[in-house]
Amino acid sequence: MGKGLVVDTHELAATAARSLAIGCCGVALVVGAWLHFGEPLKWSKDVKFILVDVSREEIELQKPHLGLVGDAKRVVELINKEIKDQPFCLGRSHPWVEAISKKVKDNVAKMEAQLAKDAVPFNFFAPVRIIRDAILAEGTPAPTLVSEVLNTMDVGRTVLVQNEPRTRLDAGTWGTMGVGLGYCIAAAVASPGRLVVAVEGDLGFGFSAMEVENLADTSEISVASCPNLDNGGVYGGDRRFPDEITGPCKDDPTPTSFVPHSAYHSLIEAFGWNS
Repeated sequence: MGKGLVVDTHELAATAARSLAIGCCGVALVVGAWLHFGEPLKWSKDVKFILVDVSREEIELQKPHLGLVGDAKRVVELINKEIKDQPFCLGRSHPWVEAISKKVKDNVAKMEAQLAKDAVPFNFFAPVRIIRDAILAEGTPAPTLVSEVLNTMDVGRTVLVQNEPRTRLDAGTWGTMGVGLGYCIAAAVASPGRLVVAVEGDLGFGFSAMEVENLADTSEISVASCPNLDNGGVYGGDRRFPDEITGPCKDDPTPTSFVPHSAYHSLIEAFGWNS
């Protein structure tokens, strides 16, 4: 949810080198976020956390090296005021900065090579590239991006560029599927002058597909629901083992598969939208 606070293309943005950045850092300033949930991130074993949170209970639960209780904006203002005469800064030629910058460039180049391939039939990368370029072409104010569901959300976090803060909503820490179209309505109401773009997988769209009726019935909001990334089900559809596909239960339906080539756009058209 913090994507965009530092523009993804900023020379010091380390999103594309996340594993290196968190795996080797000595001190991490964590502002308004949870340190651990589910499987721990691969932090350096000696890392010291400075945790800023409005909740004292949350800091006591997380047990950081140093906890700062307060509103994130106010605390960061005070930190900046405290260090203004002796700011902490590593030069561009510092080995740590150079290592992260090199890793970012290498990873971005690898991803761009994948995105450049116009695979037939589509893989995940080609349509996300098209969506990314269309969003960037909107300029400022940047659209609010709503992205959810497994592969779609995972690839989207890497590929879809955030140039402004508070312009991304996804399923979040709990991985709650089906929130996308409801998020779209809320985001459009909260920021009426900003386009909202939904990038949905077939699973997530299916959970709340009838929200398109509410969208169609609310003419004063501006939402563009991008074509679903349809991979035929949950994480690619049929996930049975080979012996199940050829065995006595081979004709049984698999609960993770959806109807192939479903025309989701027809549902949108049924409520008067263009697809």
